[in-house]
Amino acid sequence: MELLRRALLIGCVLPALWLFRLATLDPLVSIVRVDPAAQPATAQPDATVSVSGPEWEAFLRGIDAIEQGLGTGNHWRVSADLPTATGTSRWVFYAPDEKPIRALDGTLDASGGMTFISIARRDGDVRYRVDRREWTHREFQPGPGFIGKPAPPASLLYPFQNVAYACLIVGVALFALIPTPTKSRGGVSPAEFILLAIGLLLFAGPLFATGGSVQALTDGLAFTLPCWVLAAVAFHFFARPGTNAPHPLVLSKTGTPGADPAASGHLPTFLRWGTALLAVAAGPIAVLVAVSLTYWNR
Repeated sequence: MELLRRALLIGCVLPALWLFRLATLDPLVSIVRVDPAAQPATAQPDATVSVSGPEWEAFLRGIDAIEQGLGTGNHWRVSADLPTATGTSRWVFYAPDEKPIRALDGTLDASGGMTFISIARRDGDVRYRVDRREWTHREFQPGPGFIGKPAPPASLLYPFQNVAYACLIVGVALFALIPTPTKSRGGVSPAEFILLAIGLLLFAGPLFATGGSVQALTDGLAFTLPCWVLAAVAFHFFARPGTNAPHPLVLSKTGTPGADPAASGHLPTFLRWGTALLAVAAGPIAVLVAVSLTYWNR
């Protein structure tokens, strides 16, 4: 079942690449401590919400630790962009339904998506700026990729990366565990591995070049379409369905050991198997693309 091994590998790796760059564009909340020196210039008493309690205290202490480089457990929440050219403050991102940020939903709605919060401490009140961030396809451009500022961390902008890793591991595991025929029948040659690598690069290139999976089709179709056509050609030559199908169309001079001569090389049988295994290779990514365009085309 050499063709099945190769079809399963492609059928898992392509969804993994797509999910790795799938930006759902769900709203996020950023929070940053306001520099005390800048507080008089940005003072907006009507837009400031006083918070208190152990939950808020622990949460904001955590923000301080992250910005000081001490909160190593949450470093993945920090944006690479800086609020100001100087200072140590950093944008820290959260999902809007996380505690205790979700308590500010009504306030952010009423204030146009931005507010300040303050908490009383022994050395005086400390203020933080809170923004609700939303993005659309306009923040994605072929070449620069995602250009939204401040950019959220990749794990929040692309929330399916862990699922992508799981798909990749499953694909590689199936390819390694399914018994392989003899090398003369269907062993993977170095040239075929190169074809696989070329196909994956051609498929993934537009996803990275435009900054997102959906955006590769909505904003970079002129670049994506030829890349994917060439990727399909590379995958076809990697799969070698004519010789690797359970009933190959192209027979070696010695024939296939143990095969029924009447069945081997039979065109209708080959087409049935080929269609089924093409669905295994291309079906998952086709369904995933359709679902993504339906729910996350913004």
